[in-house]
Amino acid sequence: MSTDIETRRCEVCDAVIPPERVKALPGTWLCIECSEEHGGDFVYTAKQENLGKAGSLKLNYGGVTVTKKRRVIRKGRG
Repeated sequence: MSTDIETRRCEVCDAVIPPERVKALPGTWLCIECSEEHGGDFVYTAKQENLGKAGSLKLNYGGVTVTKKRRVIRKGRG
């Protein structure tokens, strides 16, 4: 088992992101402070799926589709 976790720096403040955070959230590019300030690295959107027959007036929501999109973050603090 390899324990090599890459060292990453925050895109906003250039601080080192703790290895534990990179291991827990492999897609993260923000330190904890900047993540809290910006509301996280990603935006999640949930959309209900209508599984009813075409033309039917009955709304049969049977599933949910969740999409994940990286949040646009401006580099450097004011």
